[in-house]
Amino acid sequence: MKWIEYIRLAFTEILHNKMRTFLTLLGIIIGIGAVMIIIFVVHGAEVFIMTELDNLVPLDLIEVAGRWDYDRQDLMARETLEDIYYLQEKVKKDIRSITAMYQTDLELIYQGKNYDADIIATLPSYQNFYKMSFSEGHFFTDLDLENQNPVVVLGYDIARNLFPQGDALGKKINIYGPYTVIGVLAEDYHSPLFPEENNDNRAFIPLTAYERYFGVKNYFSVMIRAADMDNILAAEAKIIEALDEKYGLVEGESRFQTYNISEGLNQITIVKIVLMVLLSGVASITLLVAGIGIMNIMLVIITERTREIGLRKALGASRKDILAQFIIESIFLCLLGGLLGIGLGYIGSKLVLAYARDFINIEVAVPFWSVLLSLGFTCGVGLFFGIYPAARAAKLDPIEALQYE
Repeated sequence: MKWIEYIRLAFTEILHNKMRTFLTLLGIIIGIGAVMIIIFVVHGAEVFIMTELDNLVPLDLIEVAGRWDYDRQDLMARETLEDIYYLQEKVKKDIRSITAMYQTDLELIYQGKNYDADIIATLPSYQNFYKMSFSEGHFFTDLDLENQNPVVVLGYDIARNLFPQGDALGKKINIYGPYTVIGVLAEDYHSPLFPEENNDNRAFIPLTAYERYFGVKNYFSVMIRAADMDNILAAEAKIIEALDEKYGLVEGESRFQTYNISEGLNQITIVKIVLMVLLSGVASITLLVAGIGIMNIMLVIITERTREIGLRKALGASRKDILAQFIIESIFLCLLGGLLGIGLGYIGSKLVLAYARDFINIEVAVPFWSVLLSLGFTCGVGLFFGIYPAARAAKLDPIEALQYE
């Protein structure tokens, strides 16, 4: 029950002189508010960047390539289709899907209509790799790949331009030879691999049909999606280990190397950490100054309430009771400042991002840890700077306190 009484007294004192309370808390409100604005905006920008990157290139994407030999000016090794099936079995627990692709620009022709398109020569696994959806038809199959069948899947825009009546399936178009249309992508399908404006400007053919026509082999890109984003580095290591087991090392080095976008994201994390360290320094200085202000006002409050303290002691309140009462008042004072500062930070970040809406579409993101850290830090300030005034109040002699004018 004592603690409830302490809290009630703290609220009563805070509300007793609202203007003095507000002016006392102004330093904490502004300090916490400024830091929160930066944290909310930076975190919102980080969420925006990660979302945009994931839309452009999946964050769990791993690219496997042969290591470059500078002496021979050539790759130490090239992946084959057999390697893809080998990895699919060897590291199946660590990867979600695997595919390969060539990409080139070619002209599609149908009954005198020409259309410049991105040609993606790939494997049947590509449709699951990027979760493709179709308005009609389907993707090509393993049998099409094995037989090098001249079949094609069209992007929605290509199909709409070449076949405005919507009757693309079964038609033959010319792509360095006749290809039969077996599928059309859905109008609302957006591939994470290409910009939205080029999204439907693509046609997909079996990788083996492409290799047969152009006389190339094993020059494709191998792409893998990790089973777990958090263990992407471990997945990379197992992929390289599996290939080394098959091909052996060259002078103690692997013939292969991997790339993943998370390596670039580490730079974003480093910038964020540096910014947070700088913010912590600014916040510490601001709260130090505000804490000194809290201590000063608590000393003033204790002086004003000297007779009250003497009366409470005369009625049996212990030094511990007085100490606890004023420490709780100090903590609640700072906690109120922290809450108002967080509110100011949220409103301020909304205004900042509303102003920037014409340049970039970032939404305010509130990391839960920042709210808890801010409240914890302000409570710590209240505790630290409240101890001396509270101890001074607890040491007052009740007789002298009652005689104080």
